[in-house]
Amino acid sequence: MEENNSKEINLLQLIALVFGWFKKTGNRLIHFFVEMLRISFRHKISLIILVVICVAIGQYMARKSVRTYNADAMVMIYGSDAQTVKEVSKQLENSLSSNKLISLATKLSLPDSIAKNIASINSYYVIDYMRDSVADKIDFKKNHSLTDTVNVRMRDRIYLRMQIKSIAQVPQVQTALLNFFNNNNVLKSQFGVKKNEYIQQIRLCDLELKRIDSLASISYFKENEKQLRFDNNRLLIGEQHKQLFYGELLRLQEIKSVAEFKLSNYNQPIEIPASFVVNPVPLNGRVKYGVYGIIIGYFLALFLALITENYKKTLKFLNS
Repeated sequence: MEENNSKEINLLQLIALVFGWFKKTGNRLIHFFVEMLRISFRHKISLIILVVICVAIGQYMARKSVRTYNADAMVMIYGSDAQTVKEVSKQLENSLSSNKLISLATKLSLPDSIAKNIASINSYYVIDYMRDSVADKIDFKKNHSLTDTVNVRMRDRIYLRMQIKSIAQVPQVQTALLNFFNNNNVLKSQFGVKKNEYIQQIRLCDLELKRIDSLASISYFKENEKQLRFDNNRLLIGEQHKQLFYGELLRLQEIKSVAEFKLSNYNQPIEIPASFVVNPVPLNGRVKYGVYGIIIGYFLALFLALITENYKKTLKFLNS
């Protein structure tokens, strides 16, 4: 009985300590915000000036001529795989506008007037949950675990995202990107090998279909001409059990149809089925940068106000 009472007392003490901590923390936060408001009021003129300056800088950085937009596209791969295409795309991701030899203008064969408006080009793996060949997620953080054998990277596609200042130039950049990938020797070679594989597969299926058709003709008709007989007014074939070729024909026809369907998509190593989709909300919009300007200006003003009010203490601290 005494042990139970002791446990109840300990629990009540623990609850009291937790509530006490919350109360003390709450009081400190209230005191902190009140003090910040007092400092803001005492230095309201400098605070307003700094906030206005920061907002003005933000609006300048969000002016129409430098607004940047995200343009995204799913890229389908034929013949090669996602890892190889990502390695090729690193040439674009690591481009430098200051070096003409490795600039986007040189690599994509674009005029400088267009290339200078491309802020960046990045590629990402596409994640397939439960391995059902359906794209479920884009690995924007590039942290998908390679040990995950259930949710895997898709081999036949990657996701491209470019940041561009001029929406009107997106189609020209898309054409340049397709030319860049489709003229890559490695991708062209792998594409040719895989395409030829499907062509040979279709030819082999056609040969097998003809062979089985010939075998069936011999088995069902020529060999049975001398094995016809009547039994109870019924015409019977002499051999009661015959090998059936129907299932084998269907299987070969299915293999051929799949190969023909895949071959119909093999026009070039890389394709963008739906073109780049531009997000109309800019990354550096006026509202967004206006809010940033207010926040930065306010805290900068508070920081300077604290230094001003504690000038002697700050100077003494720095000298020490």
